[in-house]
Parts: sequence; C-alpha cells; structure tokens
Amino acid sequence: MSATIISYGTEKGLRVNFLRQSFRIIDGVNRWVGKVFSFLTVALVFVVVYDVFMRYVLNRPTEWGLELNGFFLLGITFLGGGCASLTNSHVRVSIIQDKFPPRIRALVDVWTYLLFFMVCIALFKFGGQVALDSIHTQARTASMWGPPLWPSQILIPLGALLIGLQGLTKWIRDLYMVVKGHPLNGL
Repeated sequence: MSATIISYGTEKGLRVNFLRQSFRIIDGVNRWVGKVFSFLTVALVFVVVYDVFMRYVLNRPTEWGLELNGFFLLGITFLGGGCASLTNSHVRVSIIQDKFPPRIRALVDVWTYLLFFMVCIALFKFGGQVALDSIHTQARTASMWGPPLWPSQILIPLGALLIGLQGLTKWIRDLYMVVKGHPLNGL
C-alpha cells in the first residue's frame, strides 16, 4: 500500500514539476519577446517623426513610411500580446467581476477563456494559411517600395500561438483555483 502512495506522490510531483517547467518556459519566452519587440515602439516613433518631417517640412514624402509603420504596429500588437497577458496589462472591463471572491472570478475566467482559445485557434489557423500563401506566391505589397508580405503576416499566427500558450497557463491556474479553492503554489 505504501508503494502505491509513494508512486502516486512521485507521479503527482512529476506532473507539478512538468507544469512548473512548462509555465516557466512559456512565461519566460513571452516576457523576452515582449521586451525585445517593445523596442519596435521606439523605432515606430522615429519612423513616424521622420516621415512627418519629410512630408510636411521638405515636401518629399517617403514611399515606405506608412507600410513600415504598419509592419511595426503588427509586431508590437501580436508579439506583445503574450507579455501583456502575462503581466495582466490588457484592458479589461471588470467592474462586476472585481466584486466576486477569487474562486468565482477564476470560474468566470475559466469559461471566458474558452472563447479566447477559439479566437487564438482561428488566428493561428487562418493567419498561418495567409502567411504560407504569401510565402508560396512571394506576395508583395502594391506600393513602389513593394516589400514581401510574409514577414509581417507570419507575426499573426506566431502571436496567436504565444498569447494562446500564455492564456493556457492562466486557464490552468484558474482551473486549479476553482477546483482547490486556493492558488497553485509556485506556478
């Protein structure tokens, strides 16, 4: 009988260690990606200032400024989403939910995250198809500059994967809170 308990304890310990390591990796990747791509905000500001200066002061608008701004904004938005989710920085309207006890809040999040996962799956699937089509057809923008589209389009499924994985870690933590009534320690 004690062998069964030891075996179960070891198995449970392995599962918790696996979760802990998985969460640590997902959190670390999203934190790193968020920090790296946050610098695109600075680049975006420089490109906008340069483009405005060229357009309105020298009367020589750039051909690439608006598209490059769009590419930077896409990177900031999609690759920063996982980090924003990790640090709970997304805009939330939680006037009613904040009045609930932690266990009920976690239950509401468990159910609402199911919709979130559907959105992430759709972005990953359809964004991935568009990016692969761009790679195969070597699609370019219609401007004079004409950069390839795939580098910016691949950010959509990549961002959906990162924020989806981060959402999964939150969902597991919330599910644990609902079932056990207390947060998952160390995770």
